[in-house]
Amino acid sequence: MNLLTRHRKLLQAIWRERALSRRELHQRTGMRPNTLGSDAAGLIKAGILRERQTTSRGGAGRGRPRVPLEIDPGRRHVVGAAVRPGHVEVGRLNLLGEMVGELHTQAVRDVSTLVTSLTELLEQQVDSQTFAVGMTIPGFVDPAKHSILFSSALIGSNRGPVSLQPAYDVARGMPIVLENDMHALAARWLLTHQGQQQEDVLLVYFEDGQLGSALLIDGRPNHGCVTGANELGHTRMPVETEVCYCGHPGCLERICSTDFLHRQDRDGNSTLAERASSFDGSDKALKRLMDLLAMGIANAANFTRANRLVLVSELTRESQFTDTLIASIRQHLLTELKERMRIEHWDQAAARTAETAGWLALANLYYEGWHQPSPRAATTSPTT
Repeated sequence: MNLLTRHRKLLQAIWRERALSRRELHQRTGMRPNTLGSDAAGLIKAGILRERQTTSRGGAGRGRPRVPLEIDPGRRHVVGAAVRPGHVEVGRLNLLGEMVGELHTQAVRDVSTLVTSLTELLEQQVDSQTFAVGMTIPGFVDPAKHSILFSSALIGSNRGPVSLQPAYDVARGMPIVLENDMHALAARWLLTHQGQQQEDVLLVYFEDGQLGSALLIDGRPNHGCVTGANELGHTRMPVETEVCYCGHPGCLERICSTDFLHRQDRDGNSTLAERASSFDGSDKALKRLMDLLAMGIANAANFTRANRLVLVSELTRESQFTDTLIASIRQHLLTELKERMRIEHWDQAAARTAETAGWLALANLYYEGWHQPSPRAATTSPTT
């Protein structure tokens, strides 16, 4: 077991239980006490762990005091950077995933200035205490070549791949985890919900005019032949919608929209969120939208056979809307999956912000498989 793997094993155990003594870590991980002690000392020196106030075990005055180790929220931080259509956003999180300061946003009115704007914001937030950077972009990216391949954030640009090298240069060699924004959301779910690595999880995020998905296999993102989301939002249905930015009508994320509701109900003028909040089963246009949405999600669930399906949306705060949607999804599932697949919902707000992007860097710290390092980097510890 190399140094990086050992460190992740220790950090993951502490992340799950918040604080553990060296003896408890030995019991949880099976690592040799001397090796464990040396690794813990390195992580403390690096500002990643700290010792909590000593407590006594075995009764007052008896037993050797054990010193719990916990994640240090004060000395190091990660930076999250989110590229979105029309703006870029950057912010800091401590190693517990808590925001440090405010998110900083810069409008991008001309896509040719996108990388410059991103670089300027990163330069303001990255310093010697930055541990790593998580960078998210909608669409497809090439982490090896530090470039954007295709994204809704580049609509209006006729250029081919866009290099992010200036942003990498600002980071001065520290790790940058470049991923699709749905992978960042999956990282946040895995860490905040204590997801089991042996499970496969399909996350589906949807809001008004937005729909994305990510598949975790054994607790790691499914990368495929190109790094991006599992493009459920561009599953096309034979229905009339506005043309998607991908160039086609009928995309599921165009169906999940206020515009689609108005096409079904010409007299309606309320939004998807407003109609979901008052849904009682009588809204035919919304019911049509939900049936198509459920069919698309169920098709993805049937194809992946994941252990869990997680619906991520502020709309899931509306109980009748959510119950009806889940019932419709189950109706479209294969019989063998209906009782075996767990369906959950998570009313995560601000799912595609720089705050969520920062969880990519945290996932890379606590779990393997979120960043594909070079063979040389694979033996490098988090303390460097």
